[in-house]
Formats: sequence, structure tokens, C-alpha cells
Amino acid sequence: MAIRVVASAFLSAVLMFFWGFVYWGPVLNMTGKLMAPLPAEAELDVLAPLRSNKVADGMYAYPGPMKDMKDEKAVADWEAKIKEGPIVHMSYHAGGVSPMDPAMMAKGFAHGLVVALLAAILLAMVAHGLPAYTSRVGVLLLVALISAIWTNVAHVIWWFDTPRYAAGQMVYELVAGLLMALVTAAIVKPRVAVATPVTP
Repeated sequence: MAIRVVASAFLSAVLMFFWGFVYWGPVLNMTGKLMAPLPAEAELDVLAPLRSNKVADGMYAYPGPMKDMKDEKAVADWEAKIKEGPIVHMSYHAGGVSPMDPAMMAKGFAHGLVVALLAAILLAMVAHGLPAYTSRVGVLLLVALISAIWTNVAHVIWWFDTPRYAAGQMVYELVAGLLMALVTAAIVKPRVAVATPVTP
């Protein structure tokens, strides 16, 4: 079973990796359809201070998180900023990067491989109760659906991702999950019991 688990994870990771190129890359270009660039007139106003102040890589929010939630003045100032807006949640990387950076691609593939391996291990644990191929596909697709709803809807609620962007992310994740499910369910399946001949 271990060989089946590893083989299914590798094949799934390959399919999911190429699905990412199709979805986010030139074929469908969902990056350009789900996200928008900063308005040209605002771009330098945003980027210049970040560059001149040598802001370190990290996750940033405005209004920023409070260091001391017992400081009544800080809490009042934060609440005023929240009510006034704007609200920004930003991942920031100061240096440039090649869109086809080999190290980044390797990390992306490894990420998919780990996810597929965990899914294959999960299916191996319950495969004895799922003799039908469709039932095994259904279980893994349900796992993908739970994951997609949990993360993306949460970001709409708490971080103000647009519903359109969240829906696009969910489509990507669910199709990737379906590809993984179809491959894994075909390879990771219950062991066939070998009948022992009865001797008189």
C-alpha cells in the first residue's frame, strides 16, 4: 500500500502543478481576471515610501494590530481608523523575483506533493470501507471542498477579499482536488481478500 500511496501522490502533484499553469497562466489567465493592478496614479504613492523606508518582508495590515489591547487610547485610535478606512491586508516582498524562478516552482510542486501525500494517506486509512471508486473520489473531493470553503470564505469575512476572488480561488482548489481525487482513488483502493481454499 505504501508504494501506491507515494505513486498516487506523485502523479496527483504533477497534475495539480500543471493545472496551476493552465488556471493562473496564459491559458486562462485567472490572475488578471480575479485581481487588479494598483491605479497608475497611485502606484508610486504606495511603492515609493515602502522602498525608501526599506520595509522588511512580511505581512502587514492597516490599521495595524495593537501591541497592547489593554491600552485604552490605542484601542480607541485603532477603532477610529477601522471605522474611517481604508483597510489594507498586504503580503510584502521587497526584492524582485522571476515569475519562473526554479526554486519557487520547486516549492510549489513540493507543496502539492505534501497535500497529495496526506490525502493518499487519509484514503489508505479508510479505503477498506470504500470499495467503490466513486465513493473514494467523493471522500477526497469532500475534503477539498471543506478546505476551500474554510480558508476562502474566512478571508472574505475577516480580510475583505472580494467574493469574486474567493470564488476563483475555490474553483482552482476544487478542480485541483478533483484531479487528485480521480488519480488517488484509482490507485489507493482496498486490498482484495484472497480466498483460502477449503480442504476436506
